[in-house]
Amino acid sequence: MFSYINGEITEKECDKVVVDVGGVGFELFCSDVTLSQCAVGECRRLYVYLQVKEDGMCLYGFSTLQEKAMFMRLISVSGVGCKMAAAVLSGMEAGALAQAIFNGDAKQLTKIKGLGKKTAERIILELREKVAEEAQQTPVTVAGMTKDMADAVAILCSLGKNASEAEKLVEAASKLGAVTAQELINMAFRIN
Repeated sequence: MFSYINGEITEKECDKVVVDVGGVGFELFCSDVTLSQCAVGECRRLYVYLQVKEDGMCLYGFSTLQEKAMFMRLISVSGVGCKMAAAVLSGMEAGALAQAIFNGDAKQLTKIKGLGKKTAERIILELREKVAEEAQQTPVTVAGMTKDMADAVAILCSLGKNASEAEKLVEAASKLGAVTAQELINMAFRIN
């Protein structure tokens, strides 16, 4: 029904903003990421999702289309509602979340407040293929790694390793003398 709302931010609270559009104040529930990008008095375009329930309607606001798309994926998961999806996006930026889901890193997801192990595993199971393209476009940024090392980590993750395990294997392979991404991957499989 709504795609976005463009107007002045008139109020900002811990989990929502009010956007004035032509004299009408729209209350939008937002993730911490979106809230951090909103300031009272500035004009903003926020992408929105309208949740319709028996007891009322709520608008959820997002600073980017990527964040809205991730929200829509999250609420498609059985047992994940709008409030939980907003909480997940408050705990992790959409690109990093896609990477964690794609890598099957339930441990990273359970660090998000309110997200339990079973729900994290369900999110991974149901969304892994849906976030694959986005996750592969998100650069792996690990301090102290060369491009070949980062590429090797990404390839190992795409083969089913979780991110922390892949990083450890690549670091161990590097210490044994492997340099190129191919050498690092081959050595990592020998180590494992």
